[in-house]
Amino acid sequence: MNRRVQAMEASKAAIIEAAGRQFGTFGYEGTSFSRIAEAMGKPKSAIGYHLFPSKLALASAVIEHQQQRWTSLYAQISEQPGLERLTAFLLTTSFDARSCPIAAGATRLLHELLEAGIEVPRDFDWGTILRQQLEIAVRDSGGDPDGIPERTVGLLLSATFGLVGGSMTVSAEEFEIRLKSLWGPLFESWGIADAVARVERVKALDTVDAGHTDSTDDEN
Repeated sequence: MNRRVQAMEASKAAIIEAAGRQFGTFGYEGTSFSRIAEAMGKPKSAIGYHLFPSKLALASAVIEHQQQRWTSLYAQISEQPGLERLTAFLLTTSFDARSCPIAAGATRLLHELLEAGIEVPRDFDWGTILRQQLEIAVRDSGGDPDGIPERTVGLLLSATFGLVGGSMTVSAEEFEIRLKSLWGPLFESWGIADAVARVERVKALDTVDAGHTDSTDDEN
């Protein structure tokens, strides 16, 4: 890779990181190229349309970058399939969104863009993965996985993303309590036995050990 290409890739990575932070803080509508450039201490032309043709293209780049990370994190979850794996992954990704600006931005973008009916990148299929683990958990509890309502996964994601969005004003311990207090009763209402106690025992994957450093942790 020659220096020009390296410089362009480094520039794109820096813009994606800065954009993730702004999208995470201000949301899709509240973020602009001008705001991102100002946060980087650069002129708007530095992140102009030669790199990202539109704000939606930049938002999609933030999501795509994080989807690669979610794929990596999911592969590292060691809990058994079903409730424990589902909880560990939700907990890991929720904490990741508190410490990584790209994760925070991607999480908020997915919540807002999906709510608005805007098409988003699908390199990581949250719906399929969560539903698979829910079905295993319900089956293991003697229930009928075919009886899980279609809206279940959307409700779980929407509620979780909503808590993540407001988590920066509370401690990590309080954040974990809020998440588990949400998930346990929900899982039990869907027929998963002893969900409250089982959720309480699950721990998040250490994202530092998983390759997260701070900002552009696993770029490429």
